Amino acid sequence: MDDLTARPEGFSASVPIAELIKLGAVDNDLFARTFFPKAAREKAPLFHKEIDELLENPRYRLVNLECFRGSAKTTKLRIFTAKRIAYALNKTILYVGASEGHAARSIQWLRAQIEEKTDASGVRRKPLFSSAFNLSPGRKWTDTEIEVSHGVTGEVFWVLGVGITGNIRGINFDDYRPSLIILDDIVTDENAATREQREKISDLVLGAIVNSLAPATEEPNAKVALLQTPLHPKDVSSLAAESKTWKTARFGCWTKETQDFPTDMQRSVWEARYPTSALRRQKKEAIEQNRLSIWLREMECRLTSPEICPFKPEWLKYRPEGSLSPQNGIAVLAIDPVPPPSDRAAKKNTDSDFEAQVVWRRVRGEYHLEACVTNRGHEPSWSVSTALTLARNHRVARIVMQNIQYERTLEWLLKQEMQRTGRYFMLVDTSRKANRQNKHTRIVGAFQGPASHGRIFVDASQTEFISQFVQYRIGIDHDDILDASANALLDLINPTLELGEDEYAESWDDSDIPKIRRAQGCP
Repeated sequence: MDDLTARPEGFSASVPIAELIKLGAVDNDLFARTFFPKAAREKAPLFHKEIDELLENPRYRLVNLECFRGSAKTTKLRIFTAKRIAYALNKTILYVGASEGHAARSIQWLRAQIEEKTDASGVRRKPLFSSAFNLSPGRKWTDTEIEVSHGVTGEVFWVLGVGITGNIRGINFDDYRPSLIILDDIVTDENAATREQREKISDLVLGAIVNSLAPATEEPNAKVALLQTPLHPKDVSSLAAESKTWKTARFGCWTKETQDFPTDMQRSVWEARYPTSALRRQKKEAIEQNRLSIWLREMECRLTSPEICPFKPEWLKYRPEGSLSPQNGIAVLAIDPVPPPSDRAAKKNTDSDFEAQVVWRRVRGEYHLEACVTNRGHEPSWSVSTALTLARNHRVARIVMQNIQYERTLEWLLKQEMQRTGRYFMLVDTSRKANRQNKHTRIVGAFQGPASHGRIFVDASQTEFISQFVQYRIGIDHDDILDASANALLDLINPTLELGEDEYAESWDDSDIPKIRRAQGCP
């Protein structure tokens, strides 16, 4: 090792590796550019140094860093993990990603920095990182679990990669608890979409994972490092930020001095990768497209409420007060039922969801919300009686549902009641039209087109629907009316009928057709 030299970017001459190892212990940017030049291709911005200080400070046992999208969170955590192994600071490391595959990619990256490779001359050589610190593969060497032998200290280091939804409880390495737990962007749009999913992850991290960390009396350098772009006010990162036991810091795309200034005065925190002019242009485009809150969440780590909705309030059209919706056209009833409560929900005694039943009518390319009723909790008898009453009163052509999970049971109950009463309605499955899209995509896809063209009509009194429409966003707790309405629109919207036969039938004018006179009596 004493004979090895390297020439990091910015150095005019080669420097002995032994000297670089000493300098790298206190300079993370030098450490990264020396041993991982492909990952650290440019000089680190100032906010990266602030992140390093928080990660390496032994006073902070639980670190929660909210970082903007594209801030190199994964790269920072990989290099941080490598450094903790190189300088023998953490022997047992648990690496948690949004999925096992996400974590495995980071383990594979670490493997590539240690195992020998064949160079252009056909000779097997170690990478500079592993040769400098005398690291070599141990007995375990898989995509998700590795052992690293440290030739200097003679110790073995363990690294295990798992997904946040995997089996994380009770993990230990040769009777040792993890002394470093890395949580790399574990919250996604999918697992932040519902309250139950958010609570599951928050309970897991703030409970089981934190409690599985090696005690400070046994390992003074033990640490949990959570780097995340926050997605919801109740996700694990936001909850950790409210706790005094976590050290939380936020790193948005603007410098801290200008982050609260008008857009034209804000300056990029990472000019080399995200020029100020480009960021300002992106923010203005987000405002024009009514996507400002999404942009603020992703790039400024700010969670806001009204603008995050993909729908603009002015898209809704209101029928005159006291007027009824048109009675021609075609109407459908859509149901978003509430399934029986899960064991977990029953034990926690959490508030039940709302069932929604809505009637939508299509008239000459316009879509009118005629009726909207809701009920809290799982009540099959209410579901059946309400559905058939609405269907009769509004003379619907069919009842639409997604033929998945509990909806199949409700469909059977409806059929049984129709057979008993002798009044039948067609039952239609919209799951194929939804094309297995997630709920957010299905709702946005159903509403955004007709609503943006002023084709959605409601009464001002239908406050529940209007409220959900205006406030809708990923992770909203109550979207049952929108979900049912999206299924109705998926059934009603048919571009081939915009000027099709039903339109002509609705506007048929028979004033010019001669009337046939009835004969008086029988011939």
